[in-house]
Amino acid sequence: MNASLAVPEISAGRKALSWVPTLLWVAMIAWFSSDLFSASHTGSVLLKIIHLVYGEISRKSFHLIHALVRKSAHFGVYAILGGLSFYSWRTTLPGPARWKSLWAGLALAMVLLTASLDEWHQSFLPSRTGAVRDVMLDMTGAIFLQIVIAAFEKTRKDKTFAPQRRGVTEKEK
Repeated sequence: MNASLAVPEISAGRKALSWVPTLLWVAMIAWFSSDLFSASHTGSVLLKIIHLVYGEISRKSFHLIHALVRKSAHFGVYAILGGLSFYSWRTTLPGPARWKSLWAGLALAMVLLTASLDEWHQSFLPSRTGAVRDVMLDMTGAIFLQIVIAAFEKTRKDKTFAPQRRGVTEKEK
């Protein structure tokens, strides 16, 4: 069998370790879902920053900026979750390719589950609201990053995912 097509051997410890960043990110999302990050709390902080940098702005302008910041956060936070999940799945279910639709699909499923649970949780908090459109925005961010990952991984010169063992050179193999 061609060595470049061999599936890399990855230890159970390394597989488990690959999930640490993803699970920490999910925990951070749960924290962001709390009252502390409600619109009223983030709005007061954002207003102070805007006043410090730009001075006074109209109430209408502030509400627009605040909405853009909050929705951009949804897009970005879940894009990052999708990226972290992709690499966790790639380590957990290794294959010879650098990109597989299976890893992207599982990453998107994780984002959908996390986003849905996040909005469901928010629906129980008096200072928050759960919204299906936020789940759609979260998924849009995750899909966007999956497309970026696929494009990046498919254009790389080295099309296989075979991590080098430390201390072993190509000539020694």
